[in-house]
Amino acid sequence: MRRFRMWGTAAAVTSAAVVTAGTTLVLAGGQARGRTVVDTSVSTRISAADAGAVQRYWTRERMATATPLTGAEPGPAAPGIRAGGPSGRAPGAVRAQAVPTATAFAGIPTLGALFFNNGTGDHYCTASVVNSFSKKLLITAAHCIHGGKGGAYSTKVAFVPRYDQGKRPYGTWAAGMMLVDQRWQATGDADLDFGYIALNPLNGKLVQDVVGYNKLAANQGVGKWVNVTGYPRITYDKRDRPIYCRVQTARQSAYQIRMDCGGFYGGTSGSPWLLNYSTTTHTGVVNGVIGGYQGGGTTHSRSYSPYFDDDAYNLRTAADKRA
Repeated sequence: MRRFRMWGTAAAVTSAAVVTAGTTLVLAGGQARGRTVVDTSVSTRISAADAGAVQRYWTRERMATATPLTGAEPGPAAPGIRAGGPSGRAPGAVRAQAVPTATAFAGIPTLGALFFNNGTGDHYCTASVVNSFSKKLLITAAHCIHGGKGGAYSTKVAFVPRYDQGKRPYGTWAAGMMLVDQRWQATGDADLDFGYIALNPLNGKLVQDVVGYNKLAANQGVGKWVNVTGYPRITYDKRDRPIYCRVQTARQSAYQIRMDCGGFYGGTSGSPWLLNYSTTTHTGVVNGVIGGYQGGGTTHSRSYSPYFDDDAYNLRTAADKRA
């Protein structure tokens, strides 16, 4: 699989579960979620001393050798990733049914590579800064930070905004707290494959003040145009740069959406799906992350995300309170 069902086997960490009864959540269009909780979450904290050790651990060499949790091996005719910037399409007309291919670019400050160890080695995903009162929060796929049923939280978690060919223009930010929904922790429910990370300050500053932020949206329906950005496995992107694709979302199932664009190999788990992306501010509104069904997808050309409803908002609120 591309982005994984390799649940971690790292040593268990001490977790605090908080469960609060609530009313049944209702999606746009009146569809009942049937999950009657407001805050059903499990979190782990990292001390300031451990945060310093995490920053020292992630040398340029370790970042270069970190791998996605798994990687899809494309067939002989699988496309690569286009070079270039936001202008573009390959020369010539593109048929309406053609699947677009992601483009490598210089990246944006609110997006970065997320490095971690899940007990099987050093790995990476993609994460992005999302607005919060604490000014500390990232959003990513839950499977990047917790192994789901029978698993544990990842360790040595660090975020590098606008990571580009080993460069760290905004430094290395260590995680201070991680949060996934308790139902993800108990069952690995693909519909809840999103999680939040609160970053420790760096040089006395908060990440949101340094790189900016994206907003969060839920209950937006499907058929939306989004910019999906992430960090694919270097095997398929020798430039070791982020990629983006502007693409329209479609319904996969009641709580899963999908998009079709080539080039989203392993490493792109957690990539934000940005509505209303501005080329001026380089920010947008997060309406999904690569993950969910099939761990985000078994091929590079079709990716999935959990459908963001009230659960995405509620978990962010819980994360912000614990940050």
